[in-house]
Amino acid sequence: MISLPDYKVMGEDGQEYGPVSDDQIRKWIADARLERKSPVKPADSRDWVFLESLPEFADVFQPPTMPMAKPQKQKWLLILLIAVIAGVLFVVLKKFNHH
Repeated sequence: MISLPDYKVMGEDGQEYGPVSDDQIRKWIADARLERKSPVKPADSRDWVFLESLPEFADVFQPPTMPMAKPQKQKWLLILLIAVIAGVLFVVLKKFNHH
């Protein structure tokens, strides 16, 4: 899909680039040339805004989804093992203290 040149971009060097299309901006984001706080000026605006504030680029800056944490079976098995060992030691020590 070809987009119309609708944005100006302020580069890290302080230079104004554009007008450029949203496709070009997406390419620059993918190439790490632009980031969330990169200043852009939409064609229909008089003000510069941060790239992340434009709804048309919201999908680009979604936080990565975190995988569901797996149950930590090993942790619970270790706790159970420690509890069993502690119980056995308690019984053994109690038996020796009575003799």
